[in-house]
Amino acid sequence: MRNVSVFLLSIAALFFEYCYAEIGDYCTTPRREQGECISLINCEPLYVLLKKRPISSASADYLRRSQCGFIGTIPKVCCPSVNAPPATAIPGNTDDRLHSDTNGLDLLPSLDVCGVGLENRIYGGEKADLDDFPWMALIEYERPNRQRGFYCGGVLINSRYVLTAAHCLKGKDLPPNWKIVSVRLGEYNTDTEEDCVKVGPSQTHCAPPAVDVAVEQNIPHKDYDPHDLNQYNDIALLRLIRNVQFSDYIKPICLPKGHLLTKSYVNENLIVAGWGKTETRSESNIKLKLEVPVNTAETCTRQYSQANVRLGNTQLCAGGQKGKDSCRGDSGGPLMKYENTSNFYANWYSVGVVSFGPSPCGMENWPGVYTKVSSFVDWIVKNIKP
Repeated sequence: MRNVSVFLLSIAALFFEYCYAEIGDYCTTPRREQGECISLINCEPLYVLLKKRPISSASADYLRRSQCGFIGTIPKVCCPSVNAPPATAIPGNTDDRLHSDTNGLDLLPSLDVCGVGLENRIYGGEKADLDDFPWMALIEYERPNRQRGFYCGGVLINSRYVLTAAHCLKGKDLPPNWKIVSVRLGEYNTDTEEDCVKVGPSQTHCAPPAVDVAVEQNIPHKDYDPHDLNQYNDIALLRLIRNVQFSDYIKPICLPKGHLLTKSYVNENLIVAGWGKTETRSESNIKLKLEVPVNTAETCTRQYSQANVRLGNTQLCAGGQKGKDSCRGDSGGPLMKYENTSNFYANWYSVGVVSFGPSPCGMENWPGVYTKVSSFVDWIVKNIKP
């Protein structure tokens, strides 16, 4: 018993982020089941998970999400119970986006897997490092003449799905006879087979070759209208033909959760990255990164109303500095933020998907428009499967 108690103390740190609150002694489990908030030791289904060695990241994440209090130093968990009353909305969660389909939630990586990378830095439009943003994806198209090329970007969100923009699948400017064939992961320089960078006067660091994975299914948002000037619901998923193996150069990014679902990011600097257009050439062979400030909704609405565009609450805009913007080659790519969500975890989160912007790119006072990922977490979860 002593060993179990010590282990319970050591894993108490797991239970910090998700709190499915009680209604009296009753609660709602992460799987939306009826439950009772009791000591972890007395909850056989969850105690079994705890006793398995080594504990998997998925089990640790589920235990975190089940936490509903403490008895001294022993965590209490929401334990499934057939005797509890019907589940109601989770107290304190007034946003329906928090009530996601659990099967899909279980397919998303835990915080010790997603968005794990480099510490936050200040970017200003320079080359990314070799191992920066390992969730970045390039979408490859095949044209009628059988030639192929990369014309959109995206991010890996788990081992099977890439998040991108709907206009990369069915946009009005996308030729109907172009076909998405694959996604490239772990890329840095599209001009070289092996990507290497100098790390010293006589030292070179090289990454493994990029991985191309065929696309099995295109999933644009059903309410996306390619001919709508406002470009609402400009979000999509690509299901890969197989699970990809994570490495230092291929990892998933985190999706917003908890308080990040309602965070505005106004006046904060976020990061956009990709291989898109620059002021000197049609596209970059090197992965680029750029820091852009998030504008207020009022500023964006006022500016874009001049182009007869009415931005909605599922969109945000960032940038507006002359010569610094995401461009068409970055379509579907990410707007990201490094967040310290607790004393235990700091992760990169997908905040936006590159949607549209001014033409030409980088016009002063014309920020780029992004689909707000937090508005579509529920849609994402409902559209992913094992």
